[in-house]
Amino acid sequence: MLFVAIFTFATLSFSQTSGSFGIQGGYSWIDGVAGAQLQMGHFAINAGYFPATMPGSGDPIPSFSGALTYYTGNWDESSYYAKIGVASAGYRYQESWNGGAWGGNVVKPMTIFMAGVKYVGKYSNWYSKGGVGLGWCSEATVFTWELCLGYQFGW
Repeated sequence: MLFVAIFTFATLSFSQTSGSFGIQGGYSWIDGVAGAQLQMGHFAINAGYFPATMPGSGDPIPSFSGALTYYTGNWDESSYYAKIGVASAGYRYQESWNGGAWGGNVVKPMTIFMAGVKYVGKYSNWYSKGGVGLGWCSEATVFTWELCLGYQFGW
C-alpha cells in the first residue's frame, strides 16, 4: 500500500518542469548513512543504506530503506519536510541466556515517519537536513532522528 502511494505521488510530481538528483551522507534510518534522492517539484523519492548491527552479538546486518518526502519548497529552496518510509532492518532483537551465546534473532521492517528542516546553501547545491521522527512495527515504537549533508544536481 505504501509503495502504491509512493508511486502515485511520484508520478504526479514528475509533471513539474524542474527537479534534482541528490546524494547524501549522515545518520538517518530512512536516508541511511549513504543515500540518494530524486526530487521533482515538492515530492521526492529517497533510498538509503544503513550498516546496522545486531544489538547483542554485534553481527552486521544491512538495512535498506525507501521513502516518499514532501517538501514545502522546491529543490533549490530551504524548506520544511515530512516523509514516510520503511527500513528493512529497523527492528533488531537478540536474547542471551545466562551469559551464553546470542540467539533468538528477530529482524523486522519498521515504518518511519519523520519531519524536519532542509537548508539549501545560497548559490550552492549543497544542503543539510535535520529532523525527528517515530518508527514503529508490531514489536516496538521508537524515537529516531536524522542529520544529513548532501549535494544535489538540478535541472
